[in-house]
Amino acid sequence: MRFFTKNIILINRLIIVLSVLVTFSILFLTIQFFKQQNSVEIRKLKVLKDLRVEEKKRINIWADAVSQMASISIGETLDPCILDIIKSNNNIPAIWLGSNSELKAYRNLNPVELLLQKEIENIEENTPDSVVLLNEKYNEISIIKKDFEKKLNNKSFLEEQINKMKYSIPILIQSAKKDKNGEVLFDSLNNPLTDVTVDYVIYTDSYIIKEFNKLSRESKNFIDKLKKLPVIILLITIIIFFIAYLAFYYSKKSQQDKLWAGIAKETAHQIGTPLSSLMGWVEYLKNQNIKYDVILEIEKDTTRLQQIANRFSKIGSSSLLKSTQIIPVLEKTLDYVKKRASMNINFSFSFNQNDKNLSINLSPELFSWVIENLLKNSIDSLQKSGNIKLELLNTKNSDLIIDVIDDGKGIPNRDFKKVFDPGHTTKKRGWGLGLSLCKRIITEYHSGKIFVLKSVPFKQTIIRIVINK
Repeated sequence: MRFFTKNIILINRLIIVLSVLVTFSILFLTIQFFKQQNSVEIRKLKVLKDLRVEEKKRINIWADAVSQMASISIGETLDPCILDIIKSNNNIPAIWLGSNSELKAYRNLNPVELLLQKEIENIEENTPDSVVLLNEKYNEISIIKKDFEKKLNNKSFLEEQINKMKYSIPILIQSAKKDKNGEVLFDSLNNPLTDVTVDYVIYTDSYIIKEFNKLSRESKNFIDKLKKLPVIILLITIIIFFIAYLAFYYSKKSQQDKLWAGIAKETAHQIGTPLSSLMGWVEYLKNQNIKYDVILEIEKDTTRLQQIANRFSKIGSSSLLKSTQIIPVLEKTLDYVKKRASMNINFSFSFNQNDKNLSINLSPELFSWVIENLLKNSIDSLQKSGNIKLELLNTKNSDLIIDVIDDGKGIPNRDFKKVFDPGHTTKKRGWGLGLSLCKRIITEYHSGKIFVLKSVPFKQTIIRIVINK
């Protein structure tokens, strides 16, 4: 436990470094995954291209088989291989159109029919004895075929099917010449005369390619969603870091506040114990034959010590503010500092007489402490002679402004904010706690602001306090 207490800063830094490393590792692995996925997508496109090439070859063979089957001469026997080739096309949707765009045949246009055909093939392969089920399926597929063929007789439906096709292959059809009576004409060698017409086989991607495309699209959509993951991880990490920082900051601040209040109260307690004794001795001395002026000075110092103890005891306490006339508080503080300053320093207090009885919510002890600290800092900056002015401005809005103005050595612009940081001092024996304490009292206890308004060395330096009326 002692090790953790002594090395808390090192441990915090180590945790931050490890968190950053983990975050960047996740981001790196995510990026690598996307790179790998991109290569997979490229391979998919190549496979798809190869599939289309193979399908083109198959459909060309199928179109040749259709051409040969349609061009068979009278008396010739159809080669069984041609029938096998025509039947082998069981997944590429194709339509055979005549030279006048009339429908001659089609293949694999109805996806419902194809699904039923696959079910039948599955039943025949796995449960060939299910005769009743097979008969039901065959009857069902027969009905579906008839319904679809009826639809194809509708010209608009046929055109719709034709428009779905992407590719076209011309095929040459040789047919026997016939006379007006429909009789086949022969040449001098008794060979039938033939006419050559150009028909077309139109087709589109097979259902396998369509399914492949569908899966690719779904995969791409999923990857597109995953691409947002690094940004989400980064945002979550930033939010976690921000929350952790706030938690650490406010935890540390809370500890500092408790320490500050504890030290202040303990200081008040330690001063209070001998102070009570001193006040008793003052009362005792009053009854002795001692010059009253001496006793009066001792009493002033004990009263001052009592005031300091009260100020320290107020630090960390709640419900400090009460309605107080601010002009008397400022006058009393200025008078106290003036009596203890060099005679070569000119003090002045400026305010509107209409504000003489102005009351605001403040803690008289702490607020006078702030003004006292600011005045003492002005005295230090003057170097034995100069002018110090305390000015109160009652604005038209809800703000009340108190300015402490001097013509001392001033504050560098770069230190306008630093002067209120704990430990910042330009004095050889300074602790750097005076202005820090002032800021704490004004901002935390009076919900106001304190800042260096301007500083021109040996001309004018203004420290401004703004509090709510």
